[in-house]
Amino acid sequence: MRIPVFLFILLAASLIDIRAASVKIESGEISGVVLDEKTRLEVFRGIPFAKPPIGGLRWRPPEPVDIWDGVRVCDTFGPASIQKIGNNENQQISEDCLYLNIWTKKSGKRRANRPVMVWIHGGGLTEGWAHNEMYDGSAFAKQGIVLVSINYRLGNLGFLAHPGLSAESEHGVSGNYGFLDQIEALKWVKRNIRAFGGNPDDVTIFGNSAGGTSVSVLMSSPLAKGLFHKAILQSPWMFGLGDIAVPNIVRLRDRIPNALSAEEFGVEWAKEHVDSTGRKAIEELRMLPAVQLLNQGPNLARVTIDGWVLPDHPANVFKSGKQADVPVIIGTTRDEGNFFASTARFDSRPIIAEALGRFFGQASDSVMALYPGESPAEVSQAGIQFITDFWFTHPSRQMLNGMLTSSSRIYQYEFAKVSSRNPSLGALHAIDLRYVFNTLDNAEEFPENQKLADRVMKYWVRFACFGNPNGMGLPRWPEYKAGNKSYIILDDSISVGTELRKEALDTLDEAVRGIY
Repeated sequence: MRIPVFLFILLAASLIDIRAASVKIESGEISGVVLDEKTRLEVFRGIPFAKPPIGGLRWRPPEPVDIWDGVRVCDTFGPASIQKIGNNENQQISEDCLYLNIWTKKSGKRRANRPVMVWIHGGGLTEGWAHNEMYDGSAFAKQGIVLVSINYRLGNLGFLAHPGLSAESEHGVSGNYGFLDQIEALKWVKRNIRAFGGNPDDVTIFGNSAGGTSVSVLMSSPLAKGLFHKAILQSPWMFGLGDIAVPNIVRLRDRIPNALSAEEFGVEWAKEHVDSTGRKAIEELRMLPAVQLLNQGPNLARVTIDGWVLPDHPANVFKSGKQADVPVIIGTTRDEGNFFASTARFDSRPIIAEALGRFFGQASDSVMALYPGESPAEVSQAGIQFITDFWFTHPSRQMLNGMLTSSSRIYQYEFAKVSSRNPSLGALHAIDLRYVFNTLDNAEEFPENQKLADRVMKYWVRFACFGNPNGMGLPRWPEYKAGNKSYIILDDSISVGTELRKEALDTLDEAVRGIY
């Protein structure tokens, strides 16, 4: 059947309309996609911010992207970092993964000076991607934010430390390549975000879980100084890789309790793939297919205290007042540990005691006393509460208390809204994400959730705009101060508490003293 000419013209026009006008960035011109013509909401997907870290660039700091001719069409999200994707078989993955995405209503308006928020996804430094549908930036952009989400190298390809890599580095270090990717993305934002209506001098970084850990590293790193101006740490994750007391943060060459050094981890992993040692091992590893490196050997995705990217454990950096002096929000969910109940199993009290003993030593008895119970159900609940406290709430308080010496505003939250469809799970780890991005998938079924999502997003937007989450129509969120250590409880009914989990966290303070 022939299409009438006038219908063909209308159809062609509609197809053209979905393509955004091109904008000029340092590497060339790009075009995005119009999501809403009336509001000028646009998205630019899959913008490269560094060269593909493949071949000779594997396990090296990222390099600036090459310049291109013509207009690069950015209408498709770039691949996620190569990873074991489980139930997400349709997700494209690649070692060529250094892409970012931008949602804005001000593209081409270089003087718009809108606040910028840069999202760093979580996933244990081993999985995840910036364009997960729950991280859609449209709702933030509708609130006047220029929202950026970034990919970074994950797993063994993003965080391998090895003597051979350290030997070829001008700084004598290795590991932390994923964090260097994040820093490179922030540098790109600083140089290019005006083209999308953003203000490079008003950037808020925020992330959840390993993304929250990433924010703590960026706040602690001299290499990220001046690249952001506010920070939100959602459930920053510091412990737990199979064993409930395995550190997620290790030193480059020196051991800490219950963990090899980062380089020792790397040497053990390399033996699974090549017989050579030192630089020769790295040369041979660079020639192996990325998939082979992914599927064999242990996971090495740990944060490395290397003295260059990261000078010390973030808790120590914050305690010494050497972190970025910027306004912060730091918070956790009430039942973080329920998310890990199926993987971090607790079959008996002696098993928990043994795990804690390997890390805490003589202090393990005082830690065990915080989590009583003998029956299987009690032991399981004790382990879950320990994870909530030790992996998340305690390191959050360490950083909050370290910030007290700064000149910036500090805010703490506890997200307490339980799962609507599975209330027995409580407010488990990452349940706050759809509220933060206002991408609920159950608002029609549970309309009260939409009210909370609107409030949470407004708090985050107000903070990004003013360094203070409070505003008209919002329940007051008090600052975290030495005298009261107040925090807001985000639930259907918003309230305020003080000294979250004080007894348990005081005990953990004593137990970890001197370990790092």
